[in-house]
Amino acid sequence: MRLTRKVFYDLALFMIGFGLVIGIIFPIFVRLIGIPAEYIDALFVALCLFAGVLVGAFNVMLARTIVGRRMKTLSERMKYVINSLENPKAINPDECLKTCIIPVDSDDVIGESSQSFNDLVKSFLSTLQSEQSMRNFTEIFTNELDLEKLSEKALDHLLKYTQSSAGLILVDKGGTIDITSAYLIKHPDSITKLDIIHKSFTHGKRMLFEFTEDVTVETGLIDFHPKVVLLEPINYKGNVLGVVLLASTSPFSNLVLDTLDVYIHGLSLGMHNALTHDKLEQIAILDPLTKVFNRRFGMERLKEEYSHSLRATSPLGLIMLDIDHFKKVNDTYGHIVGDQCLINITKILRQNLRKGDVLMRYGGEEFLAILPGASMLEVQKIAEQIRRFTEEHTIRYQDQEIKVTISIGGTSYPELDIDNVEELVKRADTNLYQSKQTGRNKVTVSS
Repeated sequence: MRLTRKVFYDLALFMIGFGLVIGIIFPIFVRLIGIPAEYIDALFVALCLFAGVLVGAFNVMLARTIVGRRMKTLSERMKYVINSLENPKAINPDECLKTCIIPVDSDDVIGESSQSFNDLVKSFLSTLQSEQSMRNFTEIFTNELDLEKLSEKALDHLLKYTQSSAGLILVDKGGTIDITSAYLIKHPDSITKLDIIHKSFTHGKRMLFEFTEDVTVETGLIDFHPKVVLLEPINYKGNVLGVVLLASTSPFSNLVLDTLDVYIHGLSLGMHNALTHDKLEQIAILDPLTKVFNRRFGMERLKEEYSHSLRATSPLGLIMLDIDHFKKVNDTYGHIVGDQCLINITKILRQNLRKGDVLMRYGGEEFLAILPGASMLEVQKIAEQIRRFTEEHTIRYQDQEIKVTISIGGTSYPELDIDNVEELVKRADTNLYQSKQTGRNKVTVSS
């Protein structure tokens, strides 16, 4: 039965009313047990009524102190959570765990209510952390197009979310499996050779291995005993772009495994974008056949190296070469053999050029090599080494053995006194023409 709109007012009325009833009944009870009537006067009755009211009021005060304080705490914490729902980004989960949680100090309905509220807060914070984690993860793959950086950030995030001890990300790059990011894996390259990795790429399904016996996984810093190893394929529209490997010392919860599907779906979008961007960049700067720089990008690099040479007052060498009688090779053996010839020449050039030298396909069967820091003498030495290596090399295609030679022209700044990079290229081209005119299969280097 309710008398007012406030529980404690109702409680006060009932408790004080009960005290008055006791105060009224007590004189009658005293008379019944044989207390003389002369002792039961108006003052005695008034004192009994006052005592009843006082006991009722004292009980109300106790209820307010013991129960009301706890209910007030619960109310304040609920208001804090409600306000937090309006601005979830401002919530600090660690701070909320300290300020929102209510101490459970009783084994009754009050304690049960407090525990239920605490469980609700923890569930709310867990959901909030998952949403924030997913938001941060989404920002990674929407803002990062570099595959290695994307993989590194994604792996770091997944390790923290799943509380894994070690992991790596493998990516299929046109038939070869490369490791784009690894953490605490001592010999990650050996993992690419495991059959289970290839099966994961082939089947495209999650593989979860739980260990009951001690299995040591070697890491870069420690040896630990994982309880579980997870292989999670990164699927994009039915194609496996990569695989995430995670090793943990404790089992993954069902919630983590379910949420991981969402993370991997997002990662697949980001990885697809990164791989597409990488391919577009390769198309923009590389010759599709020989996989060296194309002429447009190579000339930009030459301008950069020339500017650096001017600032540092250091030499800059240039080698231009052409395959002798290449048209005859195409006419005799076909364009497939001609393409193979170009690919083989590219390999020879890469083997004989120095680290830091820049190679481009200048056009057709012509190649241009930029040699930073190379004097005229060094250009002569490198060019002659390339010429001799090519002359001694045999190109094998099916049952045919083909030998080709090359003619080379070279020069070097500042021994060649020029004002622009075009003059440097023109001198190398002139020297190449001189090699061809004087018999081919030779090197001409001059200023």
